[in-house]
Amino acid sequence: MKQRADSSADTEPRATRGRPRDAAVDRRILAATFRQLIDVGYGALSIEAVAAEAGVAKTTIYRRYPTKAGLAVAALSVEVPFPPLPEELASRDALDRFVRQAIAMLVDSGAIRILGSLLVEEARHPGLLETFRGNLLGPRRKIVDRMLQRGIERGEIRRDIDPLVVTEMIAGAIFGHHAILGMTANDAWVESLIDHVWTAIAARPEGGSRI
Repeated sequence: MKQRADSSADTEPRATRGRPRDAAVDRRILAATFRQLIDVGYGALSIEAVAAEAGVAKTTIYRRYPTKAGLAVAALSVEVPFPPLPEELASRDALDRFVRQAIAMLVDSGAIRILGSLLVEEARHPGLLETFRGNLLGPRRKIVDRMLQRGIERGEIRRDIDPLVVTEMIAGAIFGHHAILGMTANDAWVESLIDHVWTAIAARPEGGSRI
């Protein structure tokens, strides 16, 4: 009987049932995907290009991530992490850390350009943005919600704040400053943003002015 030739160019041995995936291969795939997303955007992202850069076969990627949206979400989740804020931080310090973390993860990493490509693709792929909102933005909103709730419980933040509005204040300022105005966030601007948000949400002594 003629032996079938192996046509796979995959550098990873074929996985068997119960065998753990190679973490190094995962890291290469997601890092390559993230770079491709920054360079060409979601619409032009191709599995072929990711496979070539990561040094794996397309089948290796499809076994892990059957859809392009799933691959992109996984790449952003790993390459743009938002670790929880330490609970012992005072609310002003937690706000400071979150804002700087958001700028580093969204702007300095180049991820903000990916968001622009997703906005363009939404018209051709309805529901695409909702996938990203549910998998990426939802968990990050919970970080802000928890930060604010801790501050309220400690008496450091006003009880009447709207967590969604606070999140929009931070995200809108960062996106507008970089994506719309095309400006760079120097330390003075970052400090000003933190001060403005803190002035809006900080608890006041009883009877004190909010101005």
